[in-house]
Amino acid sequence: MTEGDAVEEGLARLFEVGREAWPSLPLPFEVFVRHVMCHLPKRNPPERLLPALHGADLYLACACKEGVPGAASAFQASHGATVEAALRGRNVPPDERGELTQAFWEKLLVGQQGVPAKIGDYSGRGPLGGWVRVAAVRAALNYHEQKKSDPLGARAPMDAQREPTTQDPELDFLKAHYRDEVQQALKDALAGLEADERNVLRLHFLDGLSTERIATVYGVHRATVARWVTRGREALLTGTHQLLMERMRIGRGEAESIIGIVRSQLGLALGSIFRAADQRPEPERSKRR
Repeated sequence: MTEGDAVEEGLARLFEVGREAWPSLPLPFEVFVRHVMCHLPKRNPPERLLPALHGADLYLACACKEGVPGAASAFQASHGATVEAALRGRNVPPDERGELTQAFWEKLLVGQQGVPAKIGDYSGRGPLGGWVRVAAVRAALNYHEQKKSDPLGARAPMDAQREPTTQDPELDFLKAHYRDEVQQALKDALAGLEADERNVLRLHFLDGLSTERIATVYGVHRATVARWVTRGREALLTGTHQLLMERMRIGRGEAESIIGIVRSQLGLALGSIFRAADQRPEPERSKRR
């Protein structure tokens, strides 16, 4: 069997799996193939990647992207509970959860202001339920960030400001599916920063020094240190975001969802990286003769 035959067979198998899972959603084979192929990395042989893709999830996502009648309703029926649990687990108040959920579905399945629907970013490399969960967590994190910047957000119940004390399934999913990739991307992005930026981030996130203390160390104004910390953090997240897109071959929306969770846990992640670097033994230097 040639490589071309293997690819054609793999695509046909994925399509059949999807059509069997969603018989009420008519989707042309060529449309499905185009959707699948646009998400496959160019440098890897597609015949090796196709068997690992989630055919039924890809079929549903493609049907939603193409506006197949009934696809959006089927999607919401299948993953609505996941979105609700994610928002509830991130302490979005019940009286605002409905509006946030509606905005989430619109962004995911319809698109907003000329921006395509985010469902088109789903690549099929992981289960669709997990991808939706990460996107919903990102929406909840955005909600809380907006509340912090909005003076009216102070009226939100105190419970909405607390982290949940129960096990966090969203973070468990991130650790299980993206832990190694995210950790390596963070390390590499950190290594790409200037030495002064790394040192300031170390003092702030690992040693826990305030901007005033760091300013004393460097002999500068604390506002200058605050700018250094902000600039270093954003450069680190931007670098990590780019590396994840390049290495995991995921869409921008999926990468942004992951980065949203990384942002909320950045202090813990950087502390772990810095501590591991401190514990690594130095290479032996050759003695001079």
